[in-house]
Amino acid sequence: MTNSFCQLITDAAESHADKMAMQIIGEEGTEYTFSEMLNAIRSIAFRLEKEGIAFGDRVALIGENHPRWAIAYLGILFRGAVCVPVDPHGEIGTIKNFLDNSKAKMAFIGEDFIETFAKLERDIPAVLLQKIEKDLGSFDDWAATPRSADYDQKPTPAQPNDLAVLIYTSGTTGTPKGVPLTHGNIFYESTGCQEVMNISENEVVLSVLPLFHVFAQVVNLWVVASIGGKVCYVKELAPAELTRAFETKEITLLTGVPRLWYLFHKKIFDGVAAQPKPVQLLFAAMLKTNGFLRDNFKLNLGKKFFKKIHDGFGGKLDITISAGSRFDEKIARDYHALGFTIIQGYGLTETSGAVTATRFEDNVVGSVGVAVNHAEIKLGELNAEGAGEVLIKGKMVFSGYYQNPEATKEAFTEDGWFKSGDLGKLDKNGHLFIVGRSKDVIVLPNGKNIHPEDLEVKYLKTPLVEELAILGIKDADGDHAGAEKLVAVVVPDFVYLKANNIANSKEAIRYALDDLGRSLPEYQRVRNYVIRGEALPRTATRKIKRFELVKQIEEEGLSDQESRPKKALELSGADILLLESNAGKAVTSAILKNTKPDGPIHPSMNLELDLGLDSLSRAEVFASLEQAFGTEFDGDEAAQSLTVADTVKLIQQHVGESETATDITKDLNWGKIVRESEPDFPEVQGILKDRPLFLPFAFVIYKGFNLVSRIFFRLEVSGLEELRRMKRPFLITPNHQSFLDPFVLTSNYPYDIFKGTFHVGASEFFQSRFMQWVASMLRVVPIDPDTQLMKAMKAGAIGLRNGKVLNIYPEGERAYDGELHDFKKGAAILATELDLPILPVAIDGLQNVWARNSWRIRPAKVKIRFGKAFYANDVGDDSLTDSEEIYQAVTNHLRQTIEAMITEMRLPEREKA
Repeated sequence: MTNSFCQLITDAAESHADKMAMQIIGEEGTEYTFSEMLNAIRSIAFRLEKEGIAFGDRVALIGENHPRWAIAYLGILFRGAVCVPVDPHGEIGTIKNFLDNSKAKMAFIGEDFIETFAKLERDIPAVLLQKIEKDLGSFDDWAATPRSADYDQKPTPAQPNDLAVLIYTSGTTGTPKGVPLTHGNIFYESTGCQEVMNISENEVVLSVLPLFHVFAQVVNLWVVASIGGKVCYVKELAPAELTRAFETKEITLLTGVPRLWYLFHKKIFDGVAAQPKPVQLLFAAMLKTNGFLRDNFKLNLGKKFFKKIHDGFGGKLDITISAGSRFDEKIARDYHALGFTIIQGYGLTETSGAVTATRFEDNVVGSVGVAVNHAEIKLGELNAEGAGEVLIKGKMVFSGYYQNPEATKEAFTEDGWFKSGDLGKLDKNGHLFIVGRSKDVIVLPNGKNIHPEDLEVKYLKTPLVEELAILGIKDADGDHAGAEKLVAVVVPDFVYLKANNIANSKEAIRYALDDLGRSLPEYQRVRNYVIRGEALPRTATRKIKRFELVKQIEEEGLSDQESRPKKALELSGADILLLESNAGKAVTSAILKNTKPDGPIHPSMNLELDLGLDSLSRAEVFASLEQAFGTEFDGDEAAQSLTVADTVKLIQQHVGESETATDITKDLNWGKIVRESEPDFPEVQGILKDRPLFLPFAFVIYKGFNLVSRIFFRLEVSGLEELRRMKRPFLITPNHQSFLDPFVLTSNYPYDIFKGTFHVGASEFFQSRFMQWVASMLRVVPIDPDTQLMKAMKAGAIGLRNGKVLNIYPEGERAYDGELHDFKKGAAILATELDLPILPVAIDGLQNVWARNSWRIRPAKVKIRFGKAFYANDVGDDSLTDSEEIYQAVTNHLRQTIEAMITEMRLPEREKA
């Protein structure tokens, strides 16, 4: 048997001459049979020699995935030259460094790289892979170069120990290093992986990973080309192109990094979550059933149970491979239960790709398998968790970094084992489980080790989040100054937010992530979130560049990251016209009243993430625009207006392009709004009607609930006399801990107060018939104040002006941890402008009875205290004349009052005395 990789390619091509070898799906003229491929490879090898590229010379290859990229790569190897694959999207300085370090004599480049190549200012010839340019060589010309009759009969010149490829590592930390791989390394990696997978010549592989990275080369180029399989490429890595590829119903094998599989998983399970509850329950039951059948009887009914999902991948996808970084075990089990078999591999550029892999017959879900043929693995010294550094030996392991003896010495043990830098565990059967990268481990002040990739998968379960990275950031303050604390950098899923009318992404995301954190041990919970609109920086294999994020946060701080504007945004002609329109000027002016961005406003800027508007200031922007144009926005419309351009277009849809706003620079006249509001919308009619039969009935139910609360929740109420002496109208302002708050609180009211009480609540909670009945019981006006602030304020004012009692929660959200969150100023505005008293109420313990994101009701001690009522005039001093200052002073006083009551309620009885 030959040990020449080039001979493997030759043999496969000659025995499959007329078979399709590779193509780009949907692009004519990119198809190559094996005969055509081999002919082009030999012509390029011959032409390289004629153009003076000597044996061992370096040739750069810089371009997007394409059959011609693969042919050029193999042509370089057939010549005996050294291929230097380079990321075409790398920074110019980095690419220059690679070319200088490798001493490249020429380059094959893609059409998208022409301008960048010119900027490199390097005097080396280049061959263009796709188009024809007068100053560049033509691939078509090179691939059709006539050869002498005996050229094809000669063996390729390279021997197993000769250098074949020089790959520069992605450099997630520090300076990138050159990894030289020999023809022997490639041969043993290719044959070792094929002996494990035993894939057939009938496989059709979809190649989506960048070919300049070794993982993509292993399966999509080395193995498949050497057995006569077919490779399909896509024009670009976009959802539409992936769909087009799967619609061919040809694809049988797909390789991807975990990130790709996580995205597919998210799409599948988000789709299920959008279905009615019975469908969700049926899906969960089938998932458990097929998982059980596969685990216990080796019976896979996935294609029958989940036909629609499998059809989404073309219906023939049988082999799926993941490598590049560790794979979350829970997601792996989901794929297993869906009927997919994901073969997991583990390796590095330095090991020519995979050194371990799971087997079809021994696929231990969650592990990366056992060592492939020609490779050995073991663990270094074990830590307290039973994990050690993965050490590797084998014929596919490189001999050392290119011209870097210091790095080479650090990379190997004294007895020649390559130190991977990854932490792993081995079970009794030799299956390797990767725990994480040793350099990425976050050490907390309590000595606990956090592996961020593990934690990221758990926090990514919310559909609100597109990307997330968990970092260890040095804590400059607190009891553990200098130690690391957990910080999550989060990119929202804007498509999901828009589709579900979620306007305030920062609040919604923090809420969701806090919920997910509750299921984790205390030391694993993230407390600090940095929410940004830009995608996370990643390497070619989609690994997060953590060092870059850490550096950014340490330089700019946590708070500055959230509202950092987009950089270097140029205004097109259409952008200028949009901003110069009447609506555009009004939107810009309204934004500038509520925030001060560092640079000019661009239509594409996100109102929250780029311009720094919080939920209240965002709502005030829309309220200002409603006041200025004399219109009212639907809540869903406002929620879907995430950017400046969205908001301008919303106004134009409502009032036309020529309508001019009143003076937008004027502050919102809340006094005029709340005093002159008319009950002309249906949502408020229910609270104004007398209901002589329903209200006594509801009061009896509430009193029954009060009795239950006193027994099971050991409800303790104090200060009730403060409530009894109140005269309608007035505002009751409790803190917010649970969905039970309004039921438990209202059950303590005397009948005269009870029958006049109403609430303004977020409409999203009152969609179903049952919740509409609950709204009726609670006398709730369902309006979302985050998207319809003016309407919500009008509803509150109308009820109060008609002698009602408004129950309003200043926090605007439930505090799952029992601590007070920031207060909003709605209650202060109403109390100030209508000259009505505020009755502060402190609630404590209900967060333990019905925890957020849970359906379990647990017995727990609950306390409620009614404080002393106060007017806005009682707060601050006469020097406050600005309305906003008065509102803020009232809000601060209210929060401090409730905080003091909660603190006192939590004191032991002996301390109170």
